Amino acid sequence: MDKLIRNFYYNILWLLPKDTATKIRYRIATHHKLDLKDPKDFNQKVLYLLVKKYGERETKCADKYLMRDYIKEKGLNSFLPKLYGVYDDAKKINFSELPEEYVLKPNNGCGNVIIHKKGDSIDKEEVIKKLNKALKQNFAKKTLEYQYKDIKPLIICEEYLKEDGMINPIDYKFYGFRGHVECILLCTERENRVKWDYYDTNWNKLDYSKEIYRSNKEHKRPQNLDKMIEVASKLSEDFPFVRVDLYNINGKIYIGEMTFTPCAGIIKDITQEALDYLGKLIKI
Repeated sequence: MDKLIRNFYYNILWLLPKDTATKIRYRIATHHKLDLKDPKDFNQKVLYLLVKKYGERETKCADKYLMRDYIKEKGLNSFLPKLYGVYDDAKKINFSELPEEYVLKPNNGCGNVIIHKKGDSIDKEEVIKKLNKALKQNFAKKTLEYQYKDIKPLIICEEYLKEDGMINPIDYKFYGFRGHVECILLCTERENRVKWDYYDTNWNKLDYSKEIYRSNKEHKRPQNLDKMIEVASKLSEDFPFVRVDLYNINGKIYIGEMTFTPCAGIIKDITQEALDYLGKLIKI
């Protein structure tokens, strides 16, 4: 969809009641009707939760900064990346005080991430311009993910996570249902065209992804997979569903973020059979 048309489309939907807007978005994306009274598959139930249930707690955990408080409440703060700074205006960043490597990103959505590696040059004015523009964006309005609506926009500066021999670290995404981790989505090859492979908790590959999205590689089971499952289980125990994103950097586990509406609640890269099965795990 053209950017201008997309913006106009979402601006109109934003003015409508949540249930009406979500039904229209679902109909256009899938060509099917969304029944919020009796949702069935994974996408439908996630959208039901988005419209009917999500509130202050989901907003806090979707906030990449305030999420840290929730993680500390769970006794898992040792799995957080180092935090170097928090800013309400990118002009307040003192770049000379930052370490050689770091990540700058908004707390209220995805994208607009600045990664500074050792030896990189930096155009400070351009970085400030990009980050302050991101602070002004209403991410909830861009995607109709209403849990982002009341997040106070901030910029956070965190530890840069790098894995030996890799351009981008592997992203492990744990699907948690009230403390039960059902499966793990492995995201690889981000530097080219990202690939998605699903595994169960015993590291058996699952046929969830549609063929075009699979890497067709056998990925090695992480040595500390059991601990990763334990972390994700604890973070998901208060929610009907949440995807807990973890990194495993040279044997050390890091918590990335908590995601309540993967793909804005309309996942298209997995099979209908997988959507039906995962949908049954969400109790509403």
